[in-house]
Amino acid sequence: MKKTFSIVILLLLCVFGAQGQVQDSVNVQDYDITLDLSDGAPFHGETVVTLQLLRPCSSISLDFIGTVDSLRVNGSTQAVTQSSSQTFSLSTAGIAAGQPFTVHVWYTCTGYVESGGWGGMHFDQDMSYNLGVGFDANPHVMGRAFFPCRDNFTDKATYTFRVKTRAGWTAECGGMLQSRVLNADNTENTVWRIEQPTPTYLVSVSQAAWKRIYDSIESVYGTYPVTYGYLYPDSTTVRRVFAELDSVVPMYERCFGPYRWGRIGYIATNRGSMEHVNNIGLAYQAMSTMAESGQATIAHELGHAWFGNLVTCETAKDMWINEGGASFASEVAMEGVNGRTWSDDYYQRKLESVLRTTHITDGGYYALTPISHALTYGSTVYEKGWMVWHSLRGYLGEEVFYNALQRLMNSCAFGNIDSYRLRDSLSLYTGVDLTDFFDFHVFSPGFVDYRASYSANGQEVTLNLRQQGVATNARARGNRVPVTFFSADGGSHKVWTAFDGEDTTVTLTLPFDPVYCVLDYDQEISDAATVSTLSLEGDNLSLTANVCHVKGRSTRPATVNVEHHWGKPYGTMPANVIRTANRYWVLRGQWGLEDEVKMNFRFVRTGSNTSKYANLDRGFYARTASRDSLALLYRGGEADEWHVVSWTKSGSANEGFLDGENLLPGEYTLAIVDSTLSGIGEVEGSKWGIEMFPNPLRRGEPLTVKTGSTAPYTVSIFDEEGRQVWLKNGCTDGQKLSPALGKGTYLVRIENNFISLQSKLIQL
Repeated sequence: MKKTFSIVILLLLCVFGAQGQVQDSVNVQDYDITLDLSDGAPFHGETVVTLQLLRPCSSISLDFIGTVDSLRVNGSTQAVTQSSSQTFSLSTAGIAAGQPFTVHVWYTCTGYVESGGWGGMHFDQDMSYNLGVGFDANPHVMGRAFFPCRDNFTDKATYTFRVKTRAGWTAECGGMLQSRVLNADNTENTVWRIEQPTPTYLVSVSQAAWKRIYDSIESVYGTYPVTYGYLYPDSTTVRRVFAELDSVVPMYERCFGPYRWGRIGYIATNRGSMEHVNNIGLAYQAMSTMAESGQATIAHELGHAWFGNLVTCETAKDMWINEGGASFASEVAMEGVNGRTWSDDYYQRKLESVLRTTHITDGGYYALTPISHALTYGSTVYEKGWMVWHSLRGYLGEEVFYNALQRLMNSCAFGNIDSYRLRDSLSLYTGVDLTDFFDFHVFSPGFVDYRASYSANGQEVTLNLRQQGVATNARARGNRVPVTFFSADGGSHKVWTAFDGEDTTVTLTLPFDPVYCVLDYDQEISDAATVSTLSLEGDNLSLTANVCHVKGRSTRPATVNVEHHWGKPYGTMPANVIRTANRYWVLRGQWGLEDEVKMNFRFVRTGSNTSKYANLDRGFYARTASRDSLALLYRGGEADEWHVVSWTKSGSANEGFLDGENLLPGEYTLAIVDSTLSGIGEVEGSKWGIEMFPNPLRRGEPLTVKTGSTAPYTVSIFDEEGRQVWLKNGCTDGQKLSPALGKGTYLVRIENNFISLQSKLIQL
């Protein structure tokens, strides 16, 4: 890491903080919008736009989808020049730069909705509402669907809405309610005001026969009024669904700074969810369930109050700042409601999904910026963007990260930012040069997979860290990697190591003699690996994680840590291996053979099934030729050779598990082996007719192994700590062996070029 304090950066931040425009000729200051929605669509509107020229120009254009009925500029009527189906032009001749002027437009709208059926102005049978973003529209911003405007991310203004509703219906809009009047014909007139500078895509109107709950939330910086507008669930259900906001809002304020929008509001929609200021559109299904997906959506959309609404991406090409930030906020919300263990699990499941599916969903691996128009609202932006925000928190440390984020939210409030200025801002506020971090994680595609190994002489440790790219040949620079060491009595000590390049070796002095280590044990960096821990003490304990299932039983405290890496396994493979999976597992911890640790290693051959792990092994386990056999490989450590170990198979040919028993610490991966070379297919050891007896073995008795083969084999015996205690090469079928073993439980491995299996042996 490098520290930097640059006056150039400071000046740059001040400029964009004070001036939210980007190479534009116009700055809109205010919109006063009158809408008559009483007859549904088409509807009539009237908008007064107060704006100023930033430089002299003879004409400007406004974005609008509809028919302009009449137009006045500073009180003078003008003819309408339709530039396209979504813009019209007006003359600004004689208007000086910097001089405020008004554009008064009377118009008719049809209720435009983009071709994808999402963004625009919806008139459904039971409600009317806008959704301010069009996924398929170009540009994505959709204020122009119901009022003439400068429709972009950077031209922020204040707003007044004057809305007339259908008879029997009532309105909910962005801003603070100024007045509500019920008319003699049962229509309603309301006035709303947004005083904060806001881009056009974040303002909203709606009407329905709303049922409402009025509430308030006490938080760090004040008490905020809350409105929930809904139609179908009962009030008890709605209150229960939103109850977690009492914890979420204070958590957000502690992490991101004060909520700046005065009121919190949600309304139901029939299409989806959208982060409108004060009036979040929420898919109605999320208003009637406590499911995690619904709670995450509620938290995500509120997270936009900071990520996107307060500090907005400058263009759609940097949408990860908005959407990735709000997705990260949903993780922070989970922590505020249920604690860090819960939010870590939530994050780990999402990281696994990103590593497995994002490149398939989006059709490739992409940098976060500049993102293409078609992928603006894709998985790369939302999910990988989330992972980068999460990793920034770990990279910088929570206190430094959140302090810097609050300074950013304060200095850039109601402004815009791009990825480069975000990098420079956070570098300035933290004193950590984030150039290398952004170069790899933001401006480049792919991921980085780290691995850790060590040797120890008492408390003196030599730690080796390596990295490999996933879907990239580039190597991350400015790496900061946490490795946690554990002692025999369960003590732990975490070490952060910084390095550039392919690998590094560092010498450490620990406060204890280590027995194992785990990379990123606290799940702080979004590398291409997930980590889970199983604590054993009792019978039939299990853990489902990392696309696997770990089971075990123990009469004493024992621990199994599983790192699931989404990079290629290291090391040279046996000659019979045709190809390996693009992932591998590292098992670390404290357990012995008596703990009966078992693990089900999941495989999924295709994407055309209903599994939530579809495409898990896309491009690896794809062939069905008879000579191709799926197998489980193991090695104890980097100095050991990979070899096939015994396993049983469960599930189908397309999806299932390779089930391994009596597992030792070390590395495991899946491979396709040539069964004509190895003699090993998808079979159990018993199918080969191998016998090992007697078992249990009494002191002084010979151990006999029958393989039914004339080929010599090797017998290796390991103790409960995974140490090899006996080895004999060149054994022949039926030979009586005399291993010198003390009382205990051991693992026996029998292998040659044709067979490989391991079994438990008890020495009495």
